[in-house]
Amino acid sequence: MPEIALPAFHETTPVELVLKLSPDVARDLDRYKAFYKQAYGVDVPEADLVREMARRFMEADREFQMVKSGLVARSRSRRRPATAPSPQGVAQ
Repeated sequence: MPEIALPAFHETTPVELVLKLSPDVARDLDRYKAFYKQAYGVDVPEADLVREMARRFMEADREFQMVKSGLVARSRSRRRPATAPSPQGVAQ
C-alpha cells in the first residue's frame, strides 16, 4: 500500500464489538458515566465512553504507535544480526 499523507476518510461505518465485562469493571464504567455527566452535564452511552477510552489508551501508548506506524518493524529489520564474540587470548 502506498504511503499517503491524507488518512482514509471514506471508511465511516463503525464496527460493532460485543464486550463482556467483569462486574467490578461494569460498576466502574457506570460510575465513570455518572462522573462524566456530573462534569459535562451530558448523559453519554457506555459504548461512546468505551470507544473513546480505547482510542485514547491506544493513542497514548507510544510503543504501540511505533508498531502501528511500522517504525519498530523497520528498525528491527535494519539491525545487524548478533555475532558471536571472537575468541581473544585463547591458547591453541
